[in-house]
Amino acid sequence: MNQKEFERVFNNLTDRRKEVLQKILAGVTDRDIAESMGIGEASVRKYIERICYEFGLNNEPSDNRRYKRSELVALFAKYKPELLTRNPAPVTKEIEAEPDRYNVNVIEYILNLLSINESKLENFKQLLDRINLIPQERKEIAKSLNFIGHKHYLNHDFANAISHLELAVEFNPNHGPAHYNLGSAYEKLDDLEKACHHYQIAIKYQNRAADAAINNLARLQILQGNSADAVTMIEAILPKAKDPIVKLTLHKNLAWAYFQQNSYEQAKQHLLICLKLENNYAPAYCLLAQVQAAEGKQQDSIGSWQNFLTFYSQDRQLKKVSSKLPELDVWKMEAMRIVKSQAQKHPST
Repeated sequence: MNQKEFERVFNNLTDRRKEVLQKILAGVTDRDIAESMGIGEASVRKYIERICYEFGLNNEPSDNRRYKRSELVALFAKYKPELLTRNPAPVTKEIEAEPDRYNVNVIEYILNLLSINESKLENFKQLLDRINLIPQERKEIAKSLNFIGHKHYLNHDFANAISHLELAVEFNPNHGPAHYNLGSAYEKLDDLEKACHHYQIAIKYQNRAADAAINNLARLQILQGNSADAVTMIEAILPKAKDPIVKLTLHKNLAWAYFQQNSYEQAKQHLLICLKLENNYAPAYCLLAQVQAAEGKQQDSIGSWQNFLTFYSQDRQLKKVSSKLPELDVWKMEAMRIVKSQAQKHPST
């Protein structure tokens, strides 16, 4: 159905059907519609089926009236969203859906609408406010919003990422990955208070997101010079961390914290573990160069700086997440200065 066909069907509806339709869009239950119009609930259901038929929607007999309602609301969110905001009525529990009555079609339809109208989050939220979603549906929607938000994050569209992720945790406050991604997005915008707030929530869920959140909080402690707190945080979870990427960055941040404490040997041990896990891991070469310089091993340090610049450049081309850390840009400038200075002292013949 296109806009022209939609308008034709809508304009041809009888006044009575339009009255029922407007109450559906406002979230009024079958029972309340029946009482307000002086008809039976069975008549209301017939109206809904007939309206769905007029708009070319699924009209097969079904006890799951929630699906019929969601189709209508989704259709009007697409072609006539202004009707969703008129005189909204309080949404009451119409059907307490049991697990065996869970209809995946509701979710598929809603998520398809989200993918089409991704940028119109306010309209999407108004749509969902009109539908009596069960907990499983809210969780599925939150997962999809988190996925879209993370996609925007990877594209450096942090404001749009936050919009989707905030809506994700509104639909499912217990979705740990969305809280972690929100923390990361807020950190990119230098809102460290909100970043830490969402990291702290993510920590509660004892999963990959929790380990990554602790890792990021430890890194923020290091940036503030609180290396002892960072060591305590990381050492508590490092033996339990299973995700290889999280484990890699935990060793890197632990090495960084030890370097701040002038514990060069311990720092070097963890950096060598990093390079064993991933032999082209640019941040590890960068920190190793600094450790070697502090130990007076200048030639080794130069080699590590050169490796850092090589792999950092590759990471930027591949748009790896590790290349987006702001401290790496600072270290890159230092690496270029040192390598250039060394080249000037020992020009090739």
